[in-house]
Amino acid sequence: MPISSEICGFPLLTFDTLPSTNTYIKEHADELADRTVVIADLQSDGKGRIGNRWLATRDMLPVSVLLKHPCCAQNLTVICAVAVCRSIERLCGIKAGIKWTNDIICDEHKVCGILCESSLKCSSNGAYYNNVICGIGLNVNQGSDFFEASGLENAASLYTLTGKKTDKMLAAECIISELDKLINTDFSVVISEYSNRCVTLGKMVRLIRNNSEQTAFAKAIAPDGCLICEDENGTFTVSSGLVKVRGINGEYV
Repeated sequence: MPISSEICGFPLLTFDTLPSTNTYIKEHADELADRTVVIADLQSDGKGRIGNRWLATRDMLPVSVLLKHPCCAQNLTVICAVAVCRSIERLCGIKAGIKWTNDIICDEHKVCGILCESSLKCSSNGAYYNNVICGIGLNVNQGSDFFEASGLENAASLYTLTGKKTDKMLAAECIISELDKLINTDFSVVISEYSNRCVTLGKMVRLIRNNSEQTAFAKAIAPDGCLICEDENGTFTVSSGLVKVRGINGEYV
């Protein structure tokens, strides 16, 4: 059974174990209030973008937020990324950057992934509106042995980076607080900060779609959050979709 309370003024449901905080919200969205936050101490079947799996551990923070028909739906991945970066810096004093489009990077290691999912819902008068679930998975207190045993050489936690344990609920409060502020901030300000934090920019990258690859220079972030690239044929824009971005020599960032 969930424990009900609130966090930063948002309704909060906490669970000992869930398969996925995003999935729980999707299954119960009709009965949950707008801006409900769901946290599990252990998430056993989490996933990332393009179907990537998250390995389960109680030292990780899985937190999801339900936003009912938000006006900023298409911008929420960018907003969440900036919110997490700000939270990490508040909590730990270490610099946080963003690997386009939704991974948070500290000291060249991934510490957090973001998955925003939307679904159309029908209201009582027949109109359709969009629910968005913002899912955030932050590596908080895992030790280096966890990443080594899991073959995650590109990943780290706040603990491995600082040598200090972080309270997971405090981390959740920071993230929700920053998210609340940024949702109400002019998006041009948010996208500017996202661009300044984006570690992908200024590098030659490989754009991987299904079984095809394209090499290009990551030039800038578009006003809508897309990646502006350039190759021998000129400038083009890449939307997140099913595209993976890697360094030309296989580097994660």
